[in-house]
Amino acid sequence: MADKNNFKWPEHFSVAVWNGPGLADIYGKWTLLLAGDTGMQTHIALTSDTIVNRFRWLRLGIVDITSAGPAEISPVLEGDSHYGCGDRDTIVFPVRAVWLATRNNSGFIVRADSHIKSIYDVKPGVRFVDMRPYLPNQRNVDGFLAWAGIKVPEKEVNWVPAHSTEEKVRLVLEGKADIASVIPSAPSTYEAEKDPHGIRWIDLNAEKDPEGAKLFCEKYAVLDFAPMFKGVPSAMGHWGTVGTSLFYCRADADTEFIYNLVKWLDTSWPRFKDFDPWLEQTNLNNLMVELDTTFAPCHDGLIKYLKELGLWTSAHEKRQQENFHLLDRYCEAAQKAMWLADAKGIVVSKDSPEWAALWGNYKRELGLAPFLKLTSLGKSRG
Repeated sequence: MADKNNFKWPEHFSVAVWNGPGLADIYGKWTLLLAGDTGMQTHIALTSDTIVNRFRWLRLGIVDITSAGPAEISPVLEGDSHYGCGDRDTIVFPVRAVWLATRNNSGFIVRADSHIKSIYDVKPGVRFVDMRPYLPNQRNVDGFLAWAGIKVPEKEVNWVPAHSTEEKVRLVLEGKADIASVIPSAPSTYEAEKDPHGIRWIDLNAEKDPEGAKLFCEKYAVLDFAPMFKGVPSAMGHWGTVGTSLFYCRADADTEFIYNLVKWLDTSWPRFKDFDPWLEQTNLNNLMVELDTTFAPCHDGLIKYLKELGLWTSAHEKRQQENFHLLDRYCEAAQKAMWLADAKGIVVSKDSPEWAALWGNYKRELGLAPFLKLTSLGKSRG
């Protein structure tokens, strides 16, 4: 179907989605509207893995876009096996930011009768839910532990494995783990709220303890700290982390398609924003706020649209080139490191200590900076 600008939409459009807190239904609602407007057949591709599979599918061209927060995509781009990334077909590749997916908050829970009342009660021996093989944004757990004064998590923490959002909450409620990182708006958190044992939130009040927040950010400088605003009643007003997820596509995605897609997402937002609370935040204003600090290069189609609106400035362009350069260096380095591994007979796998050591050393030799939240463009725009 062609629109009034004579753009011919493709026949199919696929979005890779984590099968968590109602996301398939949320994405399905606006993609159904998109299908009706454009004539495309839209598809929601689900995975129980939050990020690795989705970016593998994106790389292979199985899906057109997927979403990720900075904490999720940064270990993918860095090929960090500590967070379940780093296989040959998932390590860094050229991705581009498309549009804002959602803005949400997360936090840390204990059982209501836990002896842990604040982050300062977290001591060596604490039992922490471990979802690293499943959930790359386990990085916020590392930040939390740094704030708590845990120096060597692998030695000082008793890790309790979990393989789903439901299981990690259940481990806390059953007294098998002390602390878990959760999303307040997830169905499993609402169920925990109703459990007879109850839950309590551990505040991350950066205003009261800026030094603790600084320790967190040294491990995980991609989120903001703020009172939580979305989810179960018990979370409201407690300090957690707040972050924004972006949609991503491959760098070689068609420019006119991405341009028309983001134009549709912007102009159609008033029509779908009330479909679900998660969609209330997916507007142009919040996109521009996120682009102010993102380390992800933007797709040419998005840039074309923002230029039309007069929102793409010289400061954005300078940041774009810096982000592109870093990602390009990572892509080149990853390929060379894999060739080195092949020559040494080392299997390129997230489960290979030899590959993790080779890749880590190679990144250090090249002085590749990590993908972290950048300094705000602020008044330097224009």
